[in-house]
Amino acid sequence: MIRTYRLEDQDYIVNSHYDLYNKEFGYDLTFREFIEESVRGFIERADSSENIFILEIGGKQSGSVSLKKVNDNTAQLGLFLVEPNVRGTGYGQKLVETAINFSKENGFKSIILWTNSELKAARRIYERFGFELKKTQTQILSNKELIEEKWELLHGKYSAT
Repeated sequence: MIRTYRLEDQDYIVNSHYDLYNKEFGYDLTFREFIEESVRGFIERADSSENIFILEIGGKQSGSVSLKKVNDNTAQLGLFLVEPNVRGTGYGQKLVETAINFSKENGFKSIILWTNSELKAARRIYERFGFELKKTQTQILSNKELIEEKWELLHGKYSAT
């Protein structure tokens, strides 16, 4: 089941992102602080055109995705995570599809997202939905040099194939 986040999901979102990215990619506490700040922003803005969706399987939080307003026409997808034990089951696609549909319902014409070249499975999902790579740049995150990527989806190009 995919549902809207509740305040008690805040710790799950922060801890799951930090734990997973620390274990799989060696990200440090600066990444945790970035996630905390992102989640806090959603709570403080309380904007009905924004949301964090939680994947819940068997009553257990198992993933997330967020949609944040950039401006009246553009939303930003983020906080995308699927727990390792449910990867490869289609839940990641369902989370992204939920965010895309929510953006359309709220009148956004496009969605952007920032990711990095290490996140190959997520990048495949973005491509499947019609996101296009628009920009790359080198960034230092957690004392690692990463290739950061900006992707964009223009509504009307969306396809879940």
